[in-house]
Amino acid sequence: MNEPAVRRCILVPIDPHGMHPFVLETIVRIASQLDRNLLGLLLEDIRLLKIADLPFTTEISLNSGQERNLLRDHLLQHQSLNSAEIRRRLVDLAARNRVELSFENAAGERWTTVMERDGKQDIFLPARKRWHAQPTDHARKTNIVGRLGVVLANDVTDTRILSIAAALSKANLVGDIYILAKHPPPQETLHDLYRPGHQIRLQANFSCIAEELVKLIKHSPYDLLLLPGQSLQGITSSVLDAALDQASGQVLVIN
Repeated sequence: MNEPAVRRCILVPIDPHGMHPFVLETIVRIASQLDRNLLGLLLEDIRLLKIADLPFTTEISLNSGQERNLLRDHLLQHQSLNSAEIRRRLVDLAARNRVELSFENAAGERWTTVMERDGKQDIFLPARKRWHAQPTDHARKTNIVGRLGVVLANDVTDTRILSIAAALSKANLVGDIYILAKHPPPQETLHDLYRPGHQIRLQANFSCIAEELVKLIKHSPYDLLLLPGQSLQGITSSVLDAALDQASGQVLVIN
């Protein structure tokens, strides 16, 4: 007898910077539509903890007489509370959308940590939570991705990326679609993406090289950007982490 197929998983690294509630709902709805499990990777930010270990402010315990770093304690408490709130929201959303959800703990920077894994999972990287960042009017009213960017690398991952974009379009989870590719995809593929009332735009001659991809991630005009994982292999982890720190939109890496 054949063994049942293993359902693919979307990995979501969650660090102390937090995530907007509408982003959490977006990734759960995407996972539900694509029939994916979700794995929340709860990260300790080593960079923050190293800063917290600097001897700026300390207190001495009356009970033990030991000196304690106040900044480190504050950051650890903040990380714990933030992770607990995101976990609670994800558990609730996953239950309502019937998405299988699990969690693991890890320490490190987002991209560096996920790249240490087996590489077979797709990876959802939320934009940094900023006080001035707000969902677009379109996303606020319909709770979907207003502008979907789709990067094609002219390799075997193109078919899968386009099928994901088509599935999200068919489920009314995305608005306008922007395709960036070296060569235009087949006409029938564009037809599969089309939905009345929404636009499909094509940027041909897009060079899927490291420099262009880093620039695109940093200055992405899209609410969600689909990227082929293979095209990121030549970019160092530190450069990608820095680009993702600056990104204003969400990124879904397809492996």
